[in-house]
Amino acid sequence: MSRARTALVAVAAIFAVGCASASAPSMVASGPEPAGPNPSESAKEVCAPDAQREIELSLSLRLTAPVTPTWANHLYSCRYSYAVGGFTLSVKELSDQAATDAYYGFLRTDPASQVALRGLGQAAFTGGDGIIVVRKDYKVLRVDATGLPAQFGQPPMTRAEAARRIASDIMACWNGS
Repeated sequence: MSRARTALVAVAAIFAVGCASASAPSMVASGPEPAGPNPSESAKEVCAPDAQREIELSLSLRLTAPVTPTWANHLYSCRYSYAVGGFTLSVKELSDQAATDAYYGFLRTDPASQVALRGLGQAAFTGGDGIIVVRKDYKVLRVDATGLPAQFGQPPMTRAEAARRIASDIMACWNGS
């Protein structure tokens, strides 16, 4: 097994343990809930300390500034900042399946240049070098890692790989309710 593959397996094992830990009470299974006046617990999870730790392990980076979430127009968002650059996570909360499908379709403006991704949420695509969009229940997660360098870290990783890891980290623990 290659060194990189061994490292990925080890990281996946760490995340599996982290997702099952008692420190993540908001990650319980339930049905889809429509958008409300405040962000849902699952939306808040993308910026929470548990997610910060998992992403830090996955990317081998340490935050250089606090992760400060915002909530406006049913969009929960935060920026992760590191010495090499940063990325933004956002979750758009919608009221029903039709609105969720429409918003996801709106973000998928050019299917010819966007690649569908399997194994993330109910549907996902990559929209460029460092952008991934995932639809789950009545929420749409957007990972924008274009603020990271084209390649960084040891062993080197591309921003597209970083975006995939971030999306996987969130979806491994996120029920989306």
